[in-house]
Amino acid sequence: MKMASALFSKAGRCLAVLVLVLCSPIAVAQSTCSENTCRLTRDNTSSDPKQFIFVHGMGGGAWFWYEMITLLEHYGHKAIAVDLTSHGINKAVAENVITVAQYTKPLIDALTDVSGEVILVGHSLGGGSIAYASELFPNKVIKAIYLSAVTPSYNQSMFSAFPANTFPNLINAGYVTLNFKNGPNSNPTSASLNRNALQEFYMSETPKRYVNLGKVLVTDTPYAPGTETLPLTPAKFGTVRRFYIRTGKDEGVLPAHQDEMIANNPPEKVFCMPNGDHAVFFSAPMELFRILTCIAGL
Repeated sequence: MKMASALFSKAGRCLAVLVLVLCSPIAVAQSTCSENTCRLTRDNTSSDPKQFIFVHGMGGGAWFWYEMITLLEHYGHKAIAVDLTSHGINKAVAENVITVAQYTKPLIDALTDVSGEVILVGHSLGGGSIAYASELFPNKVIKAIYLSAVTPSYNQSMFSAFPANTFPNLINAGYVTLNFKNGPNSNPTSASLNRNALQEFYMSETPKRYVNLGKVLVTDTPYAPGTETLPLTPAKFGTVRRFYIRTGKDEGVLPAHQDEMIANNPPEKVFCMPNGDHAVFFSAPMELFRILTCIAGL
């Protein structure tokens, strides 16, 4: 464990996992939470249909989002979710995925194929993927929503944009394990979530049926793409409207760590789910749906 922590530090302190009311006080800086005043009716949620693409975080897959997709489609919106390379039904091997371009190809392909404007939603580590996609499609991505997610800015990688102790804490607690293809003296090639501890750090407020689903479906996450500096620019990524959804009972990305990222790279608005765990798409789907449709209408 000490070796893993030391390597993590050497690699840039990277890796691993990983409506609305006013937020509780925060440790780093006071985030002002926008109030969700959207009424949930068919008239005001489908009068101006939007198109969403959902991106999972570490260990996840498109299966994270089936509740959100069902709700959005019921109210007239369009929504799809992607399996990033080596996740979900994508059969690539995590340790063989070494670049951001490889890792995010399913998302980039989806954006290439879709017509019209898109709202991207990225969860946890998926915030890095939607930032990269915003750079490539600034005229197609009209809004990027970061859900308890990393919010990289210029000259940062996905991992380095997290607070310095986010991943070491998860590794030291046994929630995340680094995997080494070429021995412990080499760089990690992938990271694994501890399936038996999902309810402790990932799904602390989530019904047991989803926890059991997660134990079956979570996958390894490639390591190398998270260390690559993202090619973000003010002229492209910087023009996409960004919003943040803060989860107040999150044991995966702690609220204080979310606050630090929000302060370091402020979005247009912050929406808060004070009782939300790291898997709010399962633990509070209706509340999350309300927030997403509210942001979509802004």
